[in-house]
Amino acid sequence: MVKNLVKVFIVVLAVSSCVTPKRVNYLQTPGGGIPSYNQVNTVDDYKLEVGDQVYINVSTLNEDSKKLFSGSNSNFAESSASSSSSVDLNAYTIFSDGKIDFPFIGSIKIAGQTAREAKDSVLSKLKVIIPDCDVDLRLANSFFTVVGVAASGRFPITKEKLTVFQALAISGDLKSFSDRAKIHVLRPTENGTLVKSFDVRSKDIINSEYYYIRPNDVIYVQAFKGQFFGFETFSSVITTVSTTLSFGYLLYHLVLK
Repeated sequence: MVKNLVKVFIVVLAVSSCVTPKRVNYLQTPGGGIPSYNQVNTVDDYKLEVGDQVYINVSTLNEDSKKLFSGSNSNFAESSASSSSSVDLNAYTIFSDGKIDFPFIGSIKIAGQTAREAKDSVLSKLKVIIPDCDVDLRLANSFFTVVGVAASGRFPITKEKLTVFQALAISGDLKSFSDRAKIHVLRPTENGTLVKSFDVRSKDIINSEYYYIRPNDVIYVQAFKGQFFGFETFSSVITTVSTTLSFGYLLYHLVLK
């Protein structure tokens, strides 16, 4: 009777607690519990929002004009003076009206535009006074956050398009008991926070709406449902069970006999 109970206990632990390849492997073919996702032809570029900070650098062959834009941006310098991070002083905050205050030009509305569209907006106004100028414009406060059963932290987005796999790699990848079938991305929008949930194990993630991480995204990773014992391999199950039984047997002889 006791032997049968031990066998059942071992089987239950092995099925419910061990980390299997299907639970942790990426790029699995959809089917057998692995979902499929619709593929999208293009992914919408990130649109600038109120509170974002954009880096703007003006280049020109005219030396006099170059000097006008070589100084620091006092507006951004004040907002970043207490920050411990080193941020380029040629960055501008988008205010509540969706505009930035640009030297010698005034207010320019760029909220709701992509970085390319915002560049064109700034460039069209600058060319009125500096015909040969060009503009480099990109998002300055580009970060994503990872929380939950993972290497939690806030990390910079160092490229224009960052995939979910690259984001997880930057954060240190997922832990053994992270539930890859239920990854949640909290994405702030003008209409509130949008929550996207998906299975990162599916090969269909590539080119789907879930593939790219956006600035200010929060990736939430939870543990397997019902995870308690924390066994990664079947051998660890056997070791734990045998150790527990040995200890119980020893305790029985020392105390009860």
